[in-house]
Amino acid sequence: MVQAEKSLDLARRCTDLLRGGNDFPTIWKTCLSLHPLVVGLPHQRLTGNSSVLDIKLMTGERLVFHGDARQFSVE
Repeated sequence: MVQAEKSLDLARRCTDLLRGGNDFPTIWKTCLSLHPLVVGLPHQRLTGNSSVLDIKLMTGERLVFHGDARQFSVE
């Protein structure tokens, strides 16, 4: 039996894709838009002086894309 991917694993995989040269639209289309953990579309919000994208997850967490830092995190 294959274990379902966890939120932190998904964040790591997306960060690896980003640092491997993929942009957010490509990662959204190829990895996130049909992923079973992802619920709905990304929403933009401001944190301090930077903008991030929040993506709701089935777990109640959010996958957060930090464009300036070139990484994804789970909150």
